[in-house]
Amino acid sequence: MTGPARRQRRRRGEEGETLVEVLVAVVLMGVAFVIILGGMGTAIVSSVTQQKVTGADSVVRSAAEKIVGAPYVSCAGSYDTPGPPAGYTVTVEVEYWDGVGAFDRLCPAADTGVQKVTLTVHSTGPRPVRDTTLEVVKRESMPS
Repeated sequence: MTGPARRQRRRRGEEGETLVEVLVAVVLMGVAFVIILGGMGTAIVSSVTQQKVTGADSVVRSAAEKIVGAPYVSCAGSYDTPGPPAGYTVTVEVEYWDGVGAFDRLCPAADTGVQKVTLTVHSTGPRPVRDTTLEVVKRESMPS
């Protein structure tokens, strides 16, 4: 083999990658990168959501502790709660025991000394999470 036929033949160790092989490798690396990046994004969003849920739970429990420790107010329209941190709002609803078997939003003529206080914490911001609700039954202390 002499001349042009010999030039086309490659020696061992001089073989290179073809363009198709390089393109396939780049595409596979790109797909892997997109999958990894998507997984990281999902993990970050889940972490932020869980942080907000935990924060709302802490805010509602703190407000409930303050209401439980506050003196009983007959026919109270609401109770004071600690100011929530930024990103949360707290609403307080009071219902009154009617003495028969149900709670009602209207205070009876004779206060029975039992109230159900419903606390709802709502998270605000670009990614709000579900509201957190806690109910507390408050009783008028009996004289000893």
